[in-house]
Amino acid sequence: MIKKAANETMTTELISINWGDQMETAHKRMTRHKLRHLPVTNDQGEIIGMLSDRDVQRSMISEIKHDGTGNLRSLMSSESIEFDPESKVKDYMGWPILTVDQNTDLQVVATRMLNEKISSLLVQDGKKIVGILTTDDMLKVLVDLLSDPKTPIRWTLKTMLADGAHRFDGILI
Repeated sequence: MIKKAANETMTTELISINWGDQMETAHKRMTRHKLRHLPVTNDQGEIIGMLSDRDVQRSMISEIKHDGTGNLRSLMSSESIEFDPESKVKDYMGWPILTVDQNTDLQVVATRMLNEKISSLLVQDGKKIVGILTTDDMLKVLVDLLSDPKTPIRWTLKTMLADGAHRFDGILI
């Protein structure tokens, strides 16, 4: 079955972080759960922002120590990553939160993500956050679509060339 609405595709288990937590805590949580997005909550538990893996990377202090050998393996193993203990989630998070209604068609969701160059949207049921949609979730839908034998068109060059009615940029193929 091909999923068509946000609530059919979203991830419902939200793992979040408090806006006052240290960036190192966010990095560890993302790494442990293999996530690229963490909804950010205030002290009352309300979601007020989003922290992405890019935000975490911006907060990293990275140092590479050279041993003078020029050996690539030694360069890779000598990198240290640290975080300023004063660096808080609230200093790096994105806000306001970006949301989509749970019944929104996935084509609308995908178009919005492309147009706004975003990689996640929180999903709402009324005013309540009920999940998150990420580019990974959207790629899973694409994989399902392409592997479904009922998909009406197989998107291959051979198929497109066999059908003389296809036009690309005004050029008849």
